[in-house]
Amino acid sequence: MVASPFDEAFEALLHAMREPGSSRLRSMPGAREAVSRALDEAASLQGVAPEPVAFARHLGAQLARSEDPGLALEHLHARDLALALACALGRMGASERLEQEVLQKLRVPLARIHPSPAFADEVLQVLRANLLMPREDAPPRLLGYAGVGSLLHWVNITAVRLALRMRKAQGDESLVEAEVLAAHPASGGLELSFLREDARAHVRAAFVLAVASLDDEDRELLRLHFVERLSLEQMGTLFSLHKSTMSRRLSGVQALLEKRTRRMLSERLSLREDELESLMRAIHGRLDLSLSGLLGGRQ
Repeated sequence: MVASPFDEAFEALLHAMREPGSSRLRSMPGAREAVSRALDEAASLQGVAPEPVAFARHLGAQLARSEDPGLALEHLHARDLALALACALGRMGASERLEQEVLQKLRVPLARIHPSPAFADEVLQVLRANLLMPREDAPPRLLGYAGVGSLLHWVNITAVRLALRMRKAQGDESLVEAEVLAAHPASGGLELSFLREDARAHVRAAFVLAVASLDDEDRELLRLHFVERLSLEQMGTLFSLHKSTMSRRLSGVQALLEKRTRRMLSERLSLREDELESLMRAIHGRLDLSLSGLLGGRQ
């Protein structure tokens, strides 16, 4: 009996997963239906979609790295995974689709790091090469995208990190990251209008200095959560930590940031202890309410 196109693709996926993952997936209720949905989503790319068997092999390789293949399939961004594969394979029209659906949408977050359109052009040019070009003894970086979260979000993280490195070459790296955290516009930011204008300026300056005083990893945690909007689960995946552990880590960094903001304020203002306590009570909780919107604009 001749195997159907789906059966061929499904077997290719299982073969790419290898044991014991392939046996686990084969026995999972609804596994065939989930794979069928993924193949349909990949095919929705139409003219640029990779061949079903090639996509199935790629998907199987990604699922082999997952602790729970069934859950990974449930949350898979299959169309995005197919687009990344199509670009890496050099499918005609795929890079143009990536440009339209992903790369050009990065200009807004890049403008928060540097307002110059020329800067965004430079970052995007380097990013295209990083994502699409084969590396020495390694495939294009786009093949590292596993379909966890949207492709836009995954590429955005890479773009922001690249932009920060490029900005760091122009000045103090910790202050660059602090400015990005402080200036990123968002709703729910720290409202300082109830403070005197001179006090507002000191709070803003103290915050930027406090962020700059954190180590690289602590600043990265803040940036990923409050600027890139990664969930605790997504951050845990990046750092190989459980959600609860990541929550404790992030809470500890936020507490440290508030403590250092207090210290910076104490050094900048000639306030009595009770006045400083009153000011800290006024902003307590607002620092971690929305770090990304703290200042509502650059200084």
